[in-house]
Amino acid sequence: MGALSVGVLGACSNDEGSSEATGGKDDVLKVWSFTDELKEPIKTYEEKNGVKVELTIVPIANYPTKLKPALESGVGAPDVFTGEIAFLKQWVDAGYWENLSDEPYNVDDISDDYIPYVFDLGKDKDGNVRALSWQTTPGGVYYKRSLAKEVLGMDDPAEIGNMMSSMDGVFEVAEKMKQKGYKMFPDEGAIRWFSQGANPEAWVNDKNELVLTEDKINYMDYAKELREKQYTALAPEWSPSWFEGMSKPIKVKEGGKETETQVFSYVLPTWGLHSVWKDSAKWYAGVIGDHKAKHADSVEA
Repeated sequence: MGALSVGVLGACSNDEGSSEATGGKDDVLKVWSFTDELKEPIKTYEEKNGVKVELTIVPIANYPTKLKPALESGVGAPDVFTGEIAFLKQWVDAGYWENLSDEPYNVDDISDDYIPYVFDLGKDKDGNVRALSWQTTPGGVYYKRSLAKEVLGMDDPAEIGNMMSSMDGVFEVAEKMKQKGYKMFPDEGAIRWFSQGANPEAWVNDKNELVLTEDKINYMDYAKELREKQYTALAPEWSPSWFEGMSKPIKVKEGGKETETQVFSYVLPTWGLHSVWKDSAKWYAGVIGDHKAKHADSVEA
């Protein structure tokens, strides 16, 4: 399976309070995020700099709608906030983040420490770095073990990983799920990571030309097949139905007819297990992918 490489990035905002927040021990640096991953780094930062940090965690489903008005109005905006790849470029070019290429940050000096495309994700249209990632995460296919047992006769991650080691195998499993009334993925966008992992080249080059590599063309063909064969639940990523499908049956309307179904699997990065799947699902799950299946027996989601 293709690796899922999602950058979750954060940088200082352009609020005047951002620079002042590091000026004294009585100041408070306000940080917003949609996961608790910053808790340990924040402890280290506080100890090293003598600065009080206030972390506000907003669920990802509400994060953009709550944060964007604060950023645009400047009222109640945090000093530092994280972003997600789904809305990263929009926020980078909107100027919500500080220019980290300027003094005193000079982050271009550490570009060699990054995988190039991860570093480039945080650049605005003028080539200035506005956000930096603290991680480059592999990913995997998370699936419901109860459905695997029912439809495939077993739920072992290694065996299912072998079954889904090619797109032909994925579609074979999808057909079996369909025959039992289930959906393979929430929507066809789930497999875009396979294409991006195999070939992270941008869809549009610096001349504003569409670049259609073989991997990208294959992705569109596979996505079309998923839709035509009704292997997905038509639940776009981060939508209410996308979250609901992790823990309960959801309704799908196809051809004017509404049916109830369950979603078998989701494609997520490693942080998706703790920040998304565990919070949303009530199933025992297995996982196949780049972080090894041997951990799957202890995954409760």
